Amino acid sequence: MKKYLVDVYVPSVSKHYDVLLPAEKKIGEATMLLVEIVESLSNKSYKGSQGSMLLRADNGVPLDKGATVFESKIRNATRLILI
Repeated sequence: MKKYLVDVYVPSVSKHYDVLLPAEKKIGEATMLLVEIVESLSNKSYKGSQGSMLLRADNGVPLDKGATVFESKIRNATRLILI
């Protein structure tokens, strides 16, 4: 399974995380996966919700939750924001 190493910035805890995202995972599923990871790594400082979303860091555009990571043109070194 192809995975991409991405940089995820979480403004609410002012931290960056390097995470591997599977190319075929839907953005909605990837977002929930990232929420769980960040909650764990931040010692619960970050509290995600069903409304959490991923945005492109370069332009602030939210990613379509129904598209896959690959379809969203996420590749290695892509910078994302989790809110």
